[in-house]
Amino acid sequence: MAHAGVGQLQGGGVAAGAGFNRLAHLMAIGIVIVAELIYVQKFSVGKGSIILLPLLYAFVLGMMCNPAVNPLAGRWVSRDVSATLSQVIIIAVLPLVAKLATLLGPQFQAIVAAGPVLIFHELGNVATALVAMPVAVLLFRMGREAVGATFSIDREPNIAVISERYGLRSPEGMGALSVYAIGTMFGTIFFSLIVPVVHSWNLFSDKALAIACGVGSGSMMAACAGTLITALPEQKDTLMALAAASNLLTTTTGVLFGIYVALPFANKLYALLSRLRAPRPQAAIRMDAADAELLKSEEPELGLGAFAANLLMAGAIIVLSHLIGPKKELAAVLLGVAMVLGICFASRLLNRWLPLKIPTLIWLSILGVLASLPGLPGGEWRNQCFSQVDVLACATLVLAYAGLAVTRREAAIFKRDGLRLLVIAILVFSGTFLGSALVSDILFSLKFGH
Repeated sequence: MAHAGVGQLQGGGVAAGAGFNRLAHLMAIGIVIVAELIYVQKFSVGKGSIILLPLLYAFVLGMMCNPAVNPLAGRWVSRDVSATLSQVIIIAVLPLVAKLATLLGPQFQAIVAAGPVLIFHELGNVATALVAMPVAVLLFRMGREAVGATFSIDREPNIAVISERYGLRSPEGMGALSVYAIGTMFGTIFFSLIVPVVHSWNLFSDKALAIACGVGSGSMMAACAGTLITALPEQKDTLMALAAASNLLTTTTGVLFGIYVALPFANKLYALLSRLRAPRPQAAIRMDAADAELLKSEEPELGLGAFAANLLMAGAIIVLSHLIGPKKELAAVLLGVAMVLGICFASRLLNRWLPLKIPTLIWLSILGVLASLPGLPGGEWRNQCFSQVDVLACATLVLAYAGLAVTRREAAIFKRDGLRLLVIAILVFSGTFLGSALVSDILFSLKFGH
């Protein structure tokens, strides 16, 4: 009976235009409360430390409550909960992106000073293939799917490159989609754990590490930079702004870099390695027809009413997160969150009504930067309001929904391809982060930025 009741509640959410998933929102509220009550935990490990953030707990708790990942959760949660969340999570990401954009205005001079590094740090991403492909080809004897799996971190812009060049049902597409699925499930966890380890090595400057956090994924960047600023709170504003600027540039230039640099390099490296050890035919990553359905739209597709309802719910949960974790005052947080939501709604209206069809995320970045420029009328006051909104609190909500949104297909890919695919994905993430940090550090040392 309990399961039937939950199913009816879920069905009611979907029936309302498939736009307001009541069950998912209630579960996200509970997950965020638990995650923020645990809050930030630090553990010393040798010379370094491990820093666990609420967004990490939120993602793990979300997966534990997701019947697609945890069959036991199916006793009290509808098995279709993750299938209806694609639009909800897109909307939940918007306040995070808007908040990150408002960090750029006050740090405009620092970003300009680091301009050449921000532009060219992506050259370090060739390390993605350098680190991961030898293992994929020489150890696991993967075929052409190794090119798609290791040429980049395999987020949406990179998948577009593979789709255009080879098609998603090609071997290259199989590899790219498989790493995409692993990144969805474990990418945030990985980046939240690797940063304190690499920082303890004292090999890279703090700014280089911040720029390396801009991997082209908002949630991964938030986890990466959030862990970094937790270790370096005195540089919080500068490091988070550099990470946000780097992520924005990576997202917008990722397609060009993939087409003209990363993919040609990966193809040449594969040609070289496959001569040393031929691929084993049966070693190819398998792909079902439904695998191509993993990719989710990056643009909200709901009507304005459903969009506004989900955005307001996201804002309410973000306010709740501030009250429990950072323990900020309600009045200060409300105004800041309301202004962030205003930027989100205005960006959606511009995307919907203007004939230019500029993506909502680009409008968010433009409006966020303009709203936070200190030189504009009211800029200082607006920045005081924006400063009350915590990036990590916004990211915790996103990761709660992300855990709930993991689909049965994504879980099946992990179960199907197992340890081998996880190893390749970890090497891809490591190569991307470390290569970018190395190039950024070299450019800083050569005085290309400061």
